[in-house]
Amino acid sequence: MKKLVLIISLSIISLTLFSQKSPVDEIFDRYSGKEGFTSVYISSRMFSLLARIDSEDEDFQNLVTRIKGIRILSIDSTMNVSRLNFASELLPKLNRSGFEELMTVREKNGEVWFMIREDGGRIAELVMVTGGHGSSVVSITGDLDLKTIASLSGSMGIEELEGLENVKK
Repeated sequence: MKKLVLIISLSIISLTLFSQKSPVDEIFDRYSGKEGFTSVYISSRMFSLLARIDSEDEDFQNLVTRIKGIRILSIDSTMNVSRLNFASELLPKLNRSGFEELMTVREKNGEVWFMIREDGGRIAELVMVTGGHGSSVVSITGDLDLKTIASLSGSMGIEELEGLENVKK
């Protein structure tokens, strides 16, 4: 009887550990759809539709078939939520959750952090967090490498991602 109770207890504990959300999921859940925030989600289905449009460009085909999704969350400049800084809220949690810092860009008006989570030697998720004036979070998931992510910057106009193909990883 004690063994049965122990097995059930361990099963419940392991299920709760596996069902925990990532820090990125938590921040999107907390602020998406709320007044003062803009959130965008681009699904893998959207990328597969885009692949049909430009079916002759092999680099573009490679790009769109490897991305599972892109999420963007930003603070609207017109709202009074300037005290909120996604970087101070998210970065400590990312460091504890298996993400590692890839690159940091410091400018006069703020900072940009690039964090990655790897799975089997490939980048499973890239998170870009901006702090300072105009705080935002961009999460790109899929089977990625830095060249793929950098080529995405040209396609979607995400300027902060443009130098990533030069980063050694």
